Amino acid sequence: MSDPLLEISDLHVDFNTYDGRSKVINGVDLHVDEGETVAIVGESGCGKSVTAETIMSMLPQPPGEITGGELRYRGEELLGDPPAHKRVKAESMGMIFQDPMTSLSPVFTVGEMMRDVLTYNGKTEVGWLELGKSVLGRRGADEKAMRERSIELLDRLQIPDPEGVLDRYPVELSGGMRQRVLIAMALLGEPEFLIADEPTTALDVTVQDQLIELLREQIDREGLSMLYITHNLGVARRIADRIYVMYAGEIAEVGTRDEILDEPLHPYSRGLIDSIPKLTAFQREGIDGLLPDYTEPPQGCRFHPRCPAAMDGVCDGEKPPLYEPADGHQVACYLYDDQMNAQDALEVAQTEIEFEGGSLDHPEVSSSLGDETAAESADRTEMNEPTSGQTDGGNR
Repeated sequence: MSDPLLEISDLHVDFNTYDGRSKVINGVDLHVDEGETVAIVGESGCGKSVTAETIMSMLPQPPGEITGGELRYRGEELLGDPPAHKRVKAESMGMIFQDPMTSLSPVFTVGEMMRDVLTYNGKTEVGWLELGKSVLGRRGADEKAMRERSIELLDRLQIPDPEGVLDRYPVELSGGMRQRVLIAMALLGEPEFLIADEPTTALDVTVQDQLIELLREQIDREGLSMLYITHNLGVARRIADRIYVMYAGEIAEVGTRDEILDEPLHPYSRGLIDSIPKLTAFQREGIDGLLPDYTEPPQGCRFHPRCPAAMDGVCDGEKPPLYEPADGHQVACYLYDDQMNAQDALEVAQTEIEFEGGSLDHPEVSSSLGDETAAESADRTEMNEPTSGQTDGGNR
């Protein structure tokens, strides 16, 4: 088996705040293979975006501080070598941000921003002389070729009148158009690894459906590897090969898309899926409680204060290891052990884990994720009803 394209080992990230030192990322292990799409799911504040910022060398330091762990890209360790990290980011990585209105400059046209991306692609340092030449329009680059490349990519993302869009400012475009521009800018540098941080959260469900399909097409076309951050389990089902479930800065469970969404083992994973609103089941209580205070996180499993299957003296002791009842399907929970097979583990999950809203023992609960059509979602959105696959969450 070949080495992963990207691999994170035992990552720890702290933040210095007025309330104390917050231990936000606590020993995260994660990998993305060549040509694979991996999703990180979890509720708002669980550390998804902090993980992405660390990978992209965008973590604000201070207040953030990487206190431990390794990040390897094609076997090269990056956290201990900032110049190498910047080089790899410039040459091989791209990122689609969540909010286009804060990611696109309001004072430059789309064409000017895309031209800058092409001009400085692959560069880690830009001098004042080069910046001055750019301002004066003396880039020394083929302006016509850059414009044609930009038009080609906008057209591929099904943006009407791509040439006209280049001369417009972001405020003149709709939310869906701005998000497509962000995707185009992320792809301009021809990255081999892409991070998408909730790129469709602020969009209506019909536009969301179109953009997810377009993103899948571009990934297949370019042979990209992607880390997709989302709190929407329906989106994760549609786009991911494997899923990491994150809770309070720790990995609770990891497995294939079908393992996580159809046969979840961790109480938190099952609670997330059981919380999804459905027209056929209105009485759904979800998961009681809130994410812990990172300045004083719970001892042992960080989920145990909210867990319906918590065991006193066990779950509040040491942090649980990742058990692997099936090849590649890992779960950090003391309900399981290394001697269990997949079937035994699933029986334990079905009998020992039950939230007030009901246990996840009906196939239609998980099979409904992502199966809803865009038209059905749009109809229910107009009635102010929740969208299938949408859980409470945000950008972290």
